[in-house]
Amino acid sequence: MTWQSPFEAPGSWYKAAFHVHTTQSDGRVAPEEALTWYREQGYDIVALTDHRRLTLGAPATAHSGLLTISGVELDGPGYHMVGLGAKTLPESVDRLPVQVAANAIRDGGGIAIMAHPYWIGQTSAEILSVDGISALEVFNTVCEQERGLGYARQTWDELLEAGKRLWGVAVDDTHWIGDEAGRGFVMVRAPELTEEAVLAAVASGSFYASQGPTIQDLRIVDGEGGPCLSVRCSACARIVFHAAGPLGRVVHPTAHGMLTGGSIALQADQIYVRVECTDAQGRTAWSNPVYLADVLS
Repeated sequence: MTWQSPFEAPGSWYKAAFHVHTTQSDGRVAPEEALTWYREQGYDIVALTDHRRLTLGAPATAHSGLLTISGVELDGPGYHMVGLGAKTLPESVDRLPVQVAANAIRDGGGIAIMAHPYWIGQTSAEILSVDGISALEVFNTVCEQERGLGYARQTWDELLEAGKRLWGVAVDDTHWIGDEAGRGFVMVRAPELTEEAVLAAVASGSFYASQGPTIQDLRIVDGEGGPCLSVRCSACARIVFHAAGPLGRVVHPTAHGMLTGGSIALQADQIYVRVECTDAQGRTAWSNPVYLADVLS
């Protein structure tokens, strides 16, 4: 087995905002005001991702314990893309073709994340053709609040079923116009609170995405018929395992009160399994996919 659960990895959990705008582009608050808000709300990591403007990160000590990592949002025909950790970009990033944008972020030392595909009208087939992206936004708060187009679960599953390995992040994408700030975030498991360690954790999928609920454990356990994927979480109204294969989707409903865990038997012909834990308020936490080739090899 080559898969390691983030919950078994050394380090600590850090709360991160990976899609934030300021007055450097079309946001309504200045960078320092945005960072102060996130620090006061208990965040550990923020990436300022203004449109077509690279904002370099700074160590945690520069903001009283808040680590900022380099960020940017690029856009062009049919796509928006968040770049985390890039230190350089081409002199002009105006409406780059999607593959050129992904290459630019990667060449600059960053991680490319496809932003709000449902809102932009980007299909899974279009994303499938792009090399070098590491994740997509499974949830974007602004797109959901303004247009009802914030979820990309189906797009994510279609890509995973097609064999493309992508992690899933949740973001608020705040422009400081409504109350979107803080309603989508990522919990990163890293050995230390440095940009290098956080980016390595994100690249390896050592995190989960959430609107509020916590995932407390995710690991492979022995079951009666073989290995199972087991999850523990904060009190939730339902736990849904999404899998590509004959088992399809398995739902653990609230028959007798709230759920704090569940499990699913793994099958060799499944491509992946991922977990969604949704609380009584309708807020969800998403695990990253566990690829069966990494578990049953």
